Amino acid sequence: MEPYVGESSVPSVFADVSLAQFRESTNYYVISHSASQSYEFHTSASWLTNEGEALFAMATNVGSVVLIKLAPMGIQGIVTQHELRQATVMQRLWTGLVPAVMRRGQETIDTTLSLVMNPVGQDFFVFCVCRDHKLRMWSCKNQTCLASIELLEFLPDGAELSEAPAVGHKIRQAVGSDPRNLIIGVYLGFPDRNQFLVLQPTLEDGQWRLLHIASIEGGKESTLIDFGLTMTHLWAAWSTSSGETVAKFKAYEGGGPGSEGWSPVFLSSSHSSDDLLVPPFLEPREAYMDHIFQPGKFSLHSIGRALNLYHGQSGGEGIGSLSDMSQISMDALKEETMAIIGNDIQQKVGGSEMTQEEYHNLLQQSWSKFYACCVQYHEVANKAVGVMLDQATGMVVIVKKSLLSVLRPCDAVEHLYLSPIGSCVAEDFANVPFVTDETSLCNDLIALSDCIKIVRGKLSPIIQLSFENDLFQLVRPEEVAHQIASDLLGLGADTDTPSRDAQGTVFTAKLSRRLQAIQDMDKTIQTMLAAIDLAEGNPESLMLDEDEPDAQQHLNASGLFTSSSAVDLLATSFTQMSHTRLNLLRDLLILQCAMLRLGQQASISQDISIKIQSELIPDTANLLLAYYMLYYMSGCVTTSVHTNSMESNMRQLAALEITDASSGLGQSLAASQMGGMSPTVIHMFLRGVGGTQVRSQISRGGYLSQDMCEMWTGVLLPAVSKLAQLIWPISANFLFSEFLMCRCQYTQLQECIRLLNPWCEWNAGSRQFLLGHSLLNSGEPHKALSCFLKVANRLAREDFLLNKLLQTEELEGKKLDILYYLKVIRLLEQFSVPDLVISLANTALSVADDDDPNISTLWCKVFKYHLELGHIDEAYRAMTANRDHERRHDCLRQFVVVLCERAQIKQLCQFPYVDLHDEVVSIIESRARTVDLTTHNYYDLLYAFHIYRGNYRKAGGVMYEQAMRLALEVPTLSGLQQQAKCYLAAINALRLVHPNYAWIVKPVPTDTQPSREDMMGASPKRTYDGDELEQHVKRQVTVLELKEIEKEYLLVSARLKLANHEQDSSHVTGISLSADETLALLVQAGLFDTAVTVCKTFKLPLNSVFEGLATKCVKLSSNGPDDLTWKWLSANELGQLNPSRDVGPADIAWRLLRAYLIKYDQEGDHTYYKCVVNRLLSVGFHLPKWLVNTYKKLHAAELLTLYINYDMLEEATYLALEYIDAVMGKGTEYFGLTTPLRATAPSVWLPYNAIDHLSRALRDATNEPLLQKLHLSLQNKLRSYHNQAQQVSEQMTNLALQRYQQGTS
Repeated sequence: MEPYVGESSVPSVFADVSLAQFRESTNYYVISHSASQSYEFHTSASWLTNEGEALFAMATNVGSVVLIKLAPMGIQGIVTQHELRQATVMQRLWTGLVPAVMRRGQETIDTTLSLVMNPVGQDFFVFCVCRDHKLRMWSCKNQTCLASIELLEFLPDGAELSEAPAVGHKIRQAVGSDPRNLIIGVYLGFPDRNQFLVLQPTLEDGQWRLLHIASIEGGKESTLIDFGLTMTHLWAAWSTSSGETVAKFKAYEGGGPGSEGWSPVFLSSSHSSDDLLVPPFLEPREAYMDHIFQPGKFSLHSIGRALNLYHGQSGGEGIGSLSDMSQISMDALKEETMAIIGNDIQQKVGGSEMTQEEYHNLLQQSWSKFYACCVQYHEVANKAVGVMLDQATGMVVIVKKSLLSVLRPCDAVEHLYLSPIGSCVAEDFANVPFVTDETSLCNDLIALSDCIKIVRGKLSPIIQLSFENDLFQLVRPEEVAHQIASDLLGLGADTDTPSRDAQGTVFTAKLSRRLQAIQDMDKTIQTMLAAIDLAEGNPESLMLDEDEPDAQQHLNASGLFTSSSAVDLLATSFTQMSHTRLNLLRDLLILQCAMLRLGQQASISQDISIKIQSELIPDTANLLLAYYMLYYMSGCVTTSVHTNSMESNMRQLAALEITDASSGLGQSLAASQMGGMSPTVIHMFLRGVGGTQVRSQISRGGYLSQDMCEMWTGVLLPAVSKLAQLIWPISANFLFSEFLMCRCQYTQLQECIRLLNPWCEWNAGSRQFLLGHSLLNSGEPHKALSCFLKVANRLAREDFLLNKLLQTEELEGKKLDILYYLKVIRLLEQFSVPDLVISLANTALSVADDDDPNISTLWCKVFKYHLELGHIDEAYRAMTANRDHERRHDCLRQFVVVLCERAQIKQLCQFPYVDLHDEVVSIIESRARTVDLTTHNYYDLLYAFHIYRGNYRKAGGVMYEQAMRLALEVPTLSGLQQQAKCYLAAINALRLVHPNYAWIVKPVPTDTQPSREDMMGASPKRTYDGDELEQHVKRQVTVLELKEIEKEYLLVSARLKLANHEQDSSHVTGISLSADETLALLVQAGLFDTAVTVCKTFKLPLNSVFEGLATKCVKLSSNGPDDLTWKWLSANELGQLNPSRDVGPADIAWRLLRAYLIKYDQEGDHTYYKCVVNRLLSVGFHLPKWLVNTYKKLHAAELLTLYINYDMLEEATYLALEYIDAVMGKGTEYFGLTTPLRATAPSVWLPYNAIDHLSRALRDATNEPLLQKLHLSLQNKLRSYHNQAQQVSEQMTNLALQRYQQGTS
């Protein structure tokens, strides 16, 4: 038994049973045999007591019944075995004398042929029907025979049958709601007749007797397979001489159907071994595969065995053992089937050439051969072996070799159509609502059904298949019916001229007689159509009830029809019901067309003909098309849905704000596998919301309050009817189509809509919407948009569109349309079809009222997707057309961001931005200040925007702000390069402005101050806790002029040169450097030209430049050049130094130093010479001759002081001696003196302090003879100088006296 799947998870009765339990010694018993006692069992019965004990009664061939009682499962107990036997003295003597081996195979006259077991009070009775036509009652408690009753006494001619042999006597029982109410059914089979007896055991005066209830004559032409009985009916399955199974039933008590005789059971037609009729629009492979693998047609086991047989007959090997086939999936079996048959066809074709017709015939032969194999194995599996009746529910099941056939009740319409001609009587429809109590109407309905059956008898399978194919191809059924009616009557299609068809004449006469018997043709046909119409003429009545059912009723129905078998049963019953009614309507439509042709010949008046032509035929055709849709959908196999598709569908439903009507698709699909077959959409619907609604309506209808014994007969038909009503297209209910959409069954949904669109007006708009949704998911968006546009004029008229899709109370036409268009736009947005969104939004804008609040949303959609597609002009127009300021601002922000990301700066700047200029600037500024500079650079956009509009000062300010942020946020080489470009752009922009306005305000970080909303109701001076607030002082505005910006650019440019000059640029790509820091790095790198420029710009002394250059000269002279020497030398201007190959890098460096000293030395201030000499002397380097000679001319005294400071006494002495000589007139030109010491010349002087320090130092160096010698020379030179100075002084005195005297005279 399969587990239930649904709201109630009720386990199977075998859920806790395992193979290990079967193997436990306490749970089975082996019957032992002895030499004198050996049994051959041929029938048995069993019972499980309330205490868990198992009773087994087994009939032997010697007339006894062996009774065995086992202890409850899992409990160690004593197994008792008794033999129930009623024997005479001769039988006992025969048994004792003749060995068991010799008696084996010989049955006694009282051998039990069939037996049943049932509890009666505190005892268990075994009822046996024996070969001697007697029924024996055994007590299991006392092992005694309570009664032995002659069954022939209940037959009128029983005495004549006493010698007749028993041919398959059987006994069955039925128990009512009261266990004491026991009914025994006995089948007595004789060679020339058979009889059923219905008996009831009763206890009278301490003796058990059988109360005769009924005697029923059985069929003579058939062989009984099995029978069963309920408290009111007897059911029997027969096998005809041709091997077909026939089922019948008869009421033996209480009247009702079958009370007058045996009533037939209309079994579903078995598969014909004839070739399958292939529609002209299908090839044989497709037609046969669809039919063979249609759910419920053949089991996978039968198909697998048939494929083995076919392959074996074709000379191939089988596909595997039967155990392997039990594990094979349907998809794998399909592939195997097509491969094997395809290979067989290929072998038959070989290398020969064939016409298309010959190849088609070959396909037909191969596939029909395989189909015949499938039918053969299906017939074997379909062989009936027994009848099973469920006393609790009234369900009747025919047990077959490999299948179970469930017998369901027929409704009145099916009974009218399926019953043989003339077998229906008015009493059969006594309780049918649509017949009412009018006897004449009931007789007319029976006569009409006979006429329909006459038509059905004339329709060949080819005609029936062609009719369905025409319906599938959307041909109007009236047209097909007229043609068929003309052919049946033997008339031309367009004329009433009779043909020579004798069969048509006979058919016409027979049909005319039957039609003449109908008194009220109009009412009869209308009544028939009303009975078939599931909406009963009121489609609004099929709307789902939103009220919650009673809790108890819901609990009672929660597990109803939830198992896989029950779902399959409901789906199959639905298929049978829809197909039966489809065929009835087809035959009724053909009959009506025939009536129009027959006219007065069939007593059809002109008024009736007009009524039939104008009303009845269209109504019949619509009902026929509706049932064809039901029947077609019952055979539609579900499509497996990938998880990604399901998730996408859930997102689409969320966008539409549609809640899924059911859940657990994965569990439903997993539980719906029917022996490997894929379930149909009806199975899926029943496992989902369809089953829930069916149970809910059954509960509300009060069907579950009936007697449990009538559950099957009282609930199944209403359940099938409720299911059909949920799918019925002529209804306001739209649940089934919505379910297909929610379950991603798009192909099935499209076929359903295709069949309904040409004729069904109900939910036409809703179907168009679902068709559009399905086409979207099928990759056809343009067709989908066309479907969506057709829905707008039906929004207010359909429940699904108004209440499920739009979920609004708005009923005004245009506003409702706009809400719908917005929903569709949300759906289209899930599929990346911006062109369709734009088209639909423009359509909505063209019909919207000016005051519609959703117009701004539509303009936003148009703007968004024009922008996405790159339609910049259209996006700008849509943005400016939006009257909602907030939304327009949002669009503008998106417009700016997208164009900037696409680098469409020119297009962005060219738009006029009427009334939006300040907003554009604000947006770009906001984005520029909040977005990471390394990802998006909005400053360039803002700069271009201002430049395009001639606002150069703001453009310069933007570039300066970007440079500042780059310095803080992007401390890399690329950031430094970008800074330089920004400074240059700022400088260029400001140079285009009048000098009086060439300034900007330096950007400063803004303080985070509380918003106005946060300060509402709060003290401006204190917090909520009473603490004093810090007063925010506004920052002073810093104004930057062009010169200051140029200075900053110079520093950045210098850092760039450093970065490009040195391999490791990490120390120059950090945070901003000051002028002093930059100067130090430049000098260190050897970029002396740039360093001098920085010094001049920032008015810094050049001391560090000369010191650095002097240091590098010393290193080159001392250590020689390295790898970087030429690099830093070439970085400076060497053009005027006359570099050549003969000049080494050290010489070039000294020349550069000499050039710098000459260029930057200032008259009267020779600081840089002193700086260089000081640096050279500090490192102990001998001063170059050119430097000494130049310095002697410029400031010999300072050079002397430096010599003394660095303790270079020898050099200082020589310099002092030369200096004294120059003063005294010897070598005056070498020291820059214009005149020597003369009385008539200007005064000259000596650095006496320095010479005194030198003289003292020489005098103190007593241990060094050279210095002592130099000291002596210095002293002599000084004495000579002093002598000359005295002479010059005297001469100057005399000259002064003479000038005085001359002046006084």
